[in-house]
Amino acid sequence: MTSAQRPVLVALVATLGIIAGIPGGTVNAQESPLVLEVQGGAAVPLGDFADGTDPGYGTTSGPTLAFTFVLPGDGWRALYAGFAQHRFGCQAAGCDAEGRYVATGFNVGVRIVPVNHGPVIPWVRLGAVTTRVETDDLAASPSSSAYAGVSDLGFGGEAGVGVLVRLGRSIGWSATGLYTLVNTDLPGGSTLSMRYVAAQTGFSLLF
Repeated sequence: MTSAQRPVLVALVATLGIIAGIPGGTVNAQESPLVLEVQGGAAVPLGDFADGTDPGYGTTSGPTLAFTFVLPGDGWRALYAGFAQHRFGCQAAGCDAEGRYVATGFNVGVRIVPVNHGPVIPWVRLGAVTTRVETDDLAASPSSSAYAGVSDLGFGGEAGVGVLVRLGRSIGWSATGLYTLVNTDLPGGSTLSMRYVAAQTGFSLLF
């Protein structure tokens, strides 16, 4: 983590802690003690992940897959934690023929649930993310060939909106829209400045 990232991450974690600690009401946020969401969709970069000829220039949209556990609290909030992978393409002149940037990581945060009962439950999401990127667009060196295409662990944040539609006692349909920003360093000293949106949909299991 760079020195510029640390205060942002500390502020985000502090905000999440304050929200999670505020007392809620007496109604369960989603009428279920645990929800598992399995979603797929597309992730779209809002710009190149790097400038000029640096690795990350020319990134394009690609498929995304996410697994999210949601633990409803009392009243208007719920906690979540999950795993996601985004497979960005690369079409710049210097990209490998099968150029791809695979971002894999975890997220944790708080959902604000303005309507916490009924068959349709909308929410707003704010959280922290970790990301590690793998790519074939970096040449291996004798001293780091095994890790030449793997970034450091990057940290950032996310914000999004979504909806859960209950289709039965234990299953539902859900959709999520996310904005994510995260930086991670590649071998050789270059940095991927990742800013992207993801649209995902899938099913939810209510336990």
